[in-house]
Amino acid sequence: MNIAPIKNASADDNRTLNHKMKILLDIGQALMESGADCARIIRDMRRAAAHLRIPSDQIQSHVTYTTLMLNVTDGERSFTQFRKCMKHGVNLAVIEAISKLTWRILRGNTPMNAIENAVNRIWQRPRCYSTFLTALGAAAGSGASCTLFGGSLPETLIAAIAALVGFSAHRLSTRNEFNPYACAMIAAFAATISAWLIPMLFRCGTMWYALVACTIFLVPGFPIINSASDVINRYISSGMTRAIDTILIIGGMTFGIAFAILSTGIENISDVHIQPTAAYLEQAVAAALAAVGFSIIFNTPKKLLAIVALEGTLTMLIRNVLMIECNLSQAVGSFAAAAVVGISALKVIHIVHTPNTLLIIPPIIPLVPGVLLYRLLFAILHIQTISVEELLEALRFGVDGVTIILAIVVGVSIPNIFIQKRIEAQQLREINRIIERREAEG
Repeated sequence: MNIAPIKNASADDNRTLNHKMKILLDIGQALMESGADCARIIRDMRRAAAHLRIPSDQIQSHVTYTTLMLNVTDGERSFTQFRKCMKHGVNLAVIEAISKLTWRILRGNTPMNAIENAVNRIWQRPRCYSTFLTALGAAAGSGASCTLFGGSLPETLIAAIAALVGFSAHRLSTRNEFNPYACAMIAAFAATISAWLIPMLFRCGTMWYALVACTIFLVPGFPIINSASDVINRYISSGMTRAIDTILIIGGMTFGIAFAILSTGIENISDVHIQPTAAYLEQAVAAALAAVGFSIIFNTPKKLLAIVALEGTLTMLIRNVLMIECNLSQAVGSFAAAAVVGISALKVIHIVHTPNTLLIIPPIIPLVPGVLLYRLLFAILHIQTISVEELLEALRFGVDGVTIILAIVVGVSIPNIFIQKRIEAQQLREINRIIERREAEG
């Protein structure tokens, strides 16, 4: 094992310098395939590069959704390495572990082989939750979302059971290496059919809110937020690719839902309305359960679940108070709630020592206006039988739904829009202080 002190890149032989680049690409790949945005990937790679004694003016990196490129040149030599990233998912425990690792090695003067082994251990470690618990997380997230939409307790239970069926179908499809968009389609179809079939078996009639909420666990929240983050931070190519990937996932979901709707003959979901009630305690509990459920799906470390639950409760209460008490629109309420989560996370991350990504996305997914988007979908599927007025009303619902989603994305991205550069400058000063102290100590 190589435990020699790390030398400046200009003093490295070719093999050592290429080894350093491999370590950086290992870190970047682990982050990209775990759902990190481009700014975080570049930031963590540069932090590791500073520890590996590669000067910032000698390293160039290029990040796309499927490829990482790294170039190191010292005026006499130039090396370039590529790394493909094809297995995209969300694993917040890996993002947190890599972030902590890059700070720890910087402060501890860790040798290269130890870094490489640590990255491999992080990448290969089992998830924080078993498959059964993750399935329960999907059920809890969708069931609680049903309550937030205005569903009754029976509808909540049906939504949870249907989500459990959909999650199982998604996992089975993924295990058989189906196309990811086909996996979303199959899961959405299975969940929607289950939400329709179970009440029919008990002669309860169609439970509309359960039908709407059962596929919420499939909403690609991370690709949406990461797409916005990449575009805001001027990683346009990656941001647009993420956006297209998100559209395709939603397209797969929509196809599965539409096929289930047409198969069962459901027609009048456009009569279902979404309006938060004044039962703040019930909504607060449901929001906490939804946030925790989605956090489990994303493999959030267990120590953060209580904080995420609190943020979910706060998010929903802010939105509902603004809508009910202040008579503001749902878009304004959702924007304010998402903005509070995004800004408050900047303080909380320094208390719990974790990246803000882990704290801002799970609590805002329950804000997604599923009912409004379903109204538009149902109107399109039955366009031959509805009136012009009904079609225009459905289009208005669709525009409202998209506006609310954009409000959520912009609200949670406020730190990136206004203070991201200042945060990065503070981190750079901290890195420089650590490097100067290490050099002074020899």
